[in-house]
Amino acid sequence: MRRFALKVDQLPAWAFVAAAIAVFGAVRAGRLFALLHQSRGGMELAGILTLAVFLGIVIFGVRRRQVAAWRSTVHVLGATVAGNALGILLIWPLIPDGYQVSLAPMLRDTLAAGISMAVMSLPIAIALLWLSRRYGSHSLVTERRVRVIQEQWRRRFARDQDATGA
Repeated sequence: MRRFALKVDQLPAWAFVAAAIAVFGAVRAGRLFALLHQSRGGMELAGILTLAVFLGIVIFGVRRRQVAAWRSTVHVLGATVAGNALGILLIWPLIPDGYQVSLAPMLRDTLAAGISMAVMSLPIAIALLWLSRRYGSHSLVTERRVRVIQEQWRRRFARDQDATGA
C-alpha cells in the first residue's frame, strides 16, 4: 500500500486529476445506475463507495506536498465536479426512452452547480489544506508533533514577552 501511495504522490498533476475523474465518475455512474433501477442496497453501497473515493482523492490531494495548496485544492474540487459529469455521461446510454430528459441541459446544470459550489468553498478548502500540511503529522507519532508545535509557541510567546517587557 505504501508503494501505491508513493506512486500516486509522484504522478504529474494531469495524471492525478485524470485518474481522480475516472474513478470518481465510475462510482458516481454506479450510484446513478442503482438509482435508475431503484436498488436501495445498490444505492447505499455506491454511496459508501462514492464517499470512500472522495476521501481518497482528498487524502492524496493533501499528501501531494510538491503541489501548492491552492493548486491541489483546485485539482480535488475540479476532479469531483468533472467526475460527477462523467458519471452522468457513462449512465446516459442506459436511461430508458420513457424518461424525458435531455443530456445537454443536465450536464450544463450539473457543471454549473458543481463549479459554483467549488468556487464558494475554495477559500475554506485551501485554508484547511494549508493547515493540514503545516500542522499535520509527518510521522506516525502525532503526539510528538503536537508537543513540538506547543514548544515552538511557548518559545515565541516568551520571546515576544521579553521583547515587549524589555
